[in-house]
Amino acid sequence: MWSVSNPWDEEFLPSTGARNTLQWAHEHGAETLGEAYDLLDQLAVSNDVPEVLGHDDSVDDMREELELGIDLVGPDASLTDLL
Repeated sequence: MWSVSNPWDEEFLPSTGARNTLQWAHEHGAETLGEAYDLLDQLAVSNDVPEVLGHDDSVDDMREELELGIDLVGPDASLTDLL
């Protein structure tokens, strides 16, 4: 079971691509980091990938970065706090 931790306990500083992904997920109803991670498959098949990630990042890159974030701050970390 994941322990709920404060985002300031462990430092997770999302990259620009990850922040864009988290913002996109928030606009699609996600409230937590875990929910944003769950929406990555939806992002991957959407037409939003170029707009959200540009040409430098990929959904796989975001998956790895969000997994790191989940390891550091937990899946229940609020997107509002991370953005």
